[in-house]
Amino acid sequence: METDEEGSDWGDYSGPQEEQACTKEEYAVAKHLRFNTPAHTGRLAGMTVKCFIASDAVNCLLDSKWSKGKANPDSEITFTDRRSCVQFLNRFIQKGLFHRADKVESRKDRDKKKKKKEIEEKEKEKEKESGADSKKSKKSKKLTEKETKELETKEEEKKEEKKKEEKKKTDKKEVKLKKFKLNMSDDQRFVDGNSIYVWIYDPIHPKTFFMGFLMLLGAIALCLFPLWPDWMRIGVYYASLLGASFVGFMLFLIVLRVIIFSLIWLVTLGKHHLWIFPNLTEDVGVIDSFKPLYKHDVYPPPEIEKELEKEKNKTEEEEGDSENDDNEENKDNDENKDNDYEMIESKNEDSNDEEKTGEESEETEQQ
Repeated sequence: METDEEGSDWGDYSGPQEEQACTKEEYAVAKHLRFNTPAHTGRLAGMTVKCFIASDAVNCLLDSKWSKGKANPDSEITFTDRRSCVQFLNRFIQKGLFHRADKVESRKDRDKKKKKKEIEEKEKEKEKESGADSKKSKKSKKLTEKETKELETKEEEKKEEKKKEEKKKTDKKEVKLKKFKLNMSDDQRFVDGNSIYVWIYDPIHPKTFFMGFLMLLGAIALCLFPLWPDWMRIGVYYASLLGASFVGFMLFLIVLRVIIFSLIWLVTLGKHHLWIFPNLTEDVGVIDSFKPLYKHDVYPPPEIEKELEKEKNKTEEEEGDSENDDNEENKDNDENKDNDYEMIESKNEDSNDEEKTGEESEETEQQ
């Protein structure tokens, strides 16, 4: 890795300095980072900004063509490990390509943290209580092999369900881009981890150049329409008619499906909901917008819905009462087992005392 002329390492950053111009190779690395690191949106001082996470940028550099083993021998920049990447990115902060920002916690995040703490405290209390109960019940309870196997299978099923739920949550988080509320940080250093950095360097993507060039060619071609040959004019005319007819057909379908839905809804007094092409106005692809052909839902009247809700509440209450009864029965059984165990121990102690007294009497007689 390179070092400054004064001999200081890139990681030794001591406050704001004058911005220096980047070399061509540094700009190439910056473009690679800008277009290949996972981008997130944030709000900083009322403005929407693009930001990234430090660990993602380091991983991107280690997978780039400047990493060890992939870099050209003539290249001045090579990344051997995470530390060398951090040192190089500190140089980018000094040159003003991005800056560090602090995440502002929202009320939802604070509430989630409080709930997590409360749940953890409750779990600890339950573990303590269960530990005390287990010490008492070790003497009396001896589970059979079948019961232990059933408990183990239930615990394994619960763990698998939790893992599946966590995977679903992580998949959703990966699909959705994160949005942060940010504030300017006083500590302007690059630190590998979960720290957030806001992009100042905003180069133009090559795709935008290509799209702009195509739009320019299209505008020139439209201006030269009088010079087009007859066959090209006729082709464009028929293509425009096809496009207009397709748009008109789509508008007709949208109006027709609303009319059919409203008529069926009025005739059935809101019981039947029939949508033709339900995904037609959704944000999906062209083919997916015509799938499925229809969607039919049946809703009971409000009186029946209230009765169903009452029945559900009753069943839930009955289930809760049955669970409480089962717990009470289990407690009673445990207490009975403890009493039986104590009775057995007392009988054993009495028998031992009688044996001891008999032996002592025999010894006295022999003497």
